[in-house]
Amino acid sequence: MKETEKALVTLLETGNVIAKAIADDGRVDFKESMAISIKAISIIGIIKNLPKIKAEIKARKEEDIPALVELFKAKFDLKDDEAEEKVEQGLDVLLQLTSMLFTPKAA
Repeated sequence: MKETEKALVTLLETGNVIAKAIADDGRVDFKESMAISIKAISIIGIIKNLPKIKAEIKARKEEDIPALVELFKAKFDLKDDEAEEKVEQGLDVLLQLTSMLFTPKAA
């Protein structure tokens, strides 16, 4: 799940940079836009690795899901801690449902 983890971290870190940029005044100034651009360039790597990510997700093991959830919780950051906790709880529920519905059956 190496590529999937890298993609998740990249997306979360990019989102965090954007959230911080608009948190103070609701606008993105030039300096903030440069920081966003620099971070967002990493998304190209995600696009290039989509086939690998897709293969990792298809071949995932049951223990991979909780590890991804913990990685998400470690990297996800909102200014409002209560909202952050609700998003994390929602992710837990969503991943549990997804796991139940889409876990490959043993042969």
